[in-house]
Amino acid sequence: MSKQVSIIIPACNEESTLPGVLSSCQQLDPHEIIVVANGCTDRTVEIARKFNCQIIVESLALGNDVGRMIGARQATGEILLFLDADFAINPSELREMLRPLLTGSVDVILNDFDFLFKEKKFPHSTTIWRQVFNELLGRKELGIDSVLSVPHAFTRQVLELIGVESLANPIVAQMKLITGGFRIAHDYGIDVIRLNRFRPEEHATSSAILSRSEKRIIGDHLEALSISSALQSTRGGFPDGGRRRDIVREIQNGQRTLTVYPGWGTQRSSLYRGQQVSVIIPAQNEQFTIGDVIKNVRKIEPKEVLVIVNGSTDQTERIARQCGATTIVVEEPLGNDVGRAIGAEFATGDILLFLDGDFVLEPEQLFPFTQAIARGKHVALNDLNYYLTLRLPLNFVTALKYAINLAANRKELGVGSLVAVPHALSRTALDHIHWTALVSPVLAQMKAMLSPPLQIECVHLVDVDRINRIRPDQHFATEGYPPAVDRIIGDHLEALSYLIKREGQRGVFKQNYRRLPH
Repeated sequence: MSKQVSIIIPACNEESTLPGVLSSCQQLDPHEIIVVANGCTDRTVEIARKFNCQIIVESLALGNDVGRMIGARQATGEILLFLDADFAINPSELREMLRPLLTGSVDVILNDFDFLFKEKKFPHSTTIWRQVFNELLGRKELGIDSVLSVPHAFTRQVLELIGVESLANPIVAQMKLITGGFRIAHDYGIDVIRLNRFRPEEHATSSAILSRSEKRIIGDHLEALSISSALQSTRGGFPDGGRRRDIVREIQNGQRTLTVYPGWGTQRSSLYRGQQVSVIIPAQNEQFTIGDVIKNVRKIEPKEVLVIVNGSTDQTERIARQCGATTIVVEEPLGNDVGRAIGAEFATGDILLFLDGDFVLEPEQLFPFTQAIARGKHVALNDLNYYLTLRLPLNFVTALKYAINLAANRKELGVGSLVAVPHALSRTALDHIHWTALVSPVLAQMKAMLSPPLQIECVHLVDVDRINRIRPDQHFATEGYPPAVDRIIGDHLEALSYLIKREGQRGVFKQNYRRLPH
């Protein structure tokens, strides 16, 4: 090859596959092959010696990725190529992949996983976090391409700039590669998924339970995110969408009194095992729908319907009062979700059902949420999990919703989110998270998920996207994200900031299953 290439291969008991791997590597005529044999009790070292490899022996198993760091530290080539020891790759494919590095046109080469990113199947948890991480760091075009997967390669100069220690957590290395402004090529793909060995102790998983590998990799992403520019502020620089959090603080501190017009409701419903329902509906200029929204929700026998009329210049307030809703009036527009928080503070029921004022839902669509709380759930979410296979690659907001739940070790929730109505809370849940948290629904959800006593479930599908009102000023943009998406991204970063502040850099996944040598 025109430049000296060091090939680095960590290996732990790979005697059955290592000969094929090393034979493939030798056909590249590399400067050196470094095998980091760790925790081996088989013939791995003997085989590496027969192939004249440089061998680094660690008596104990190092865990994932540490061997790459150790091998890179000893490498002397101009280009470092990282491979695994449990499957061989055709040398002609490796040669083609390395071409841009050998000609000096790029600094980094990642394996192109577009074939996996666009595959129409339920997305893997690590696929979700790869996508989210790259896009949060401003490199959407990378898709799910990452240092997490072999083969990948970069120049010695890149290694010196990102620091060899970063290779022990490949997502930290990924973050440094992205933020360092390096030229990254990712247009050549080698399907290593079908070649990779299944290890039950690492990879066994289910629809509800994360494997050890998934936990490690999500923790790696959280650790890298915690030290990245994306979380230098609580919301990562994303706007709050004009939310009037100041009004919430004034109400909380007793500095503001709101105008409240009492309404009426069903005082003794037999539907909820002796519990009573409060329905909370923020509304701003919703005169064409609010009346029907209130009339329909009365069919599930709530104790009270609270309409938080804010910034309205039409007949919303008059209609809400005529329909018997307890009407709370705020002259200023509150922004998204603030009305829900204020409604929760004024609600007196045991079960709180949250709706929007701009579309009408049928009682049979609403009752499953209040019923779930009456039967012992604390948070009842809209089950929109069909989104996960509706269109691929996933919309970024959809990916974020799943990523948040994965980060809290709640894989079974999928994309279930307090961002989407209808949803319901128990009084117990509200006491745990506090009504003020509802200003930022993803933060409220994170607080609920980190409260062990609370039972959270996606209980029923109401396809609100098909009926939700399109607001051009919020849902479209000529460049960048639309304002609504900007706000929702910020909400998810706010929740991740809370998670990391409370639980540490790796969130709830504190164990990385790695052993760094002294």
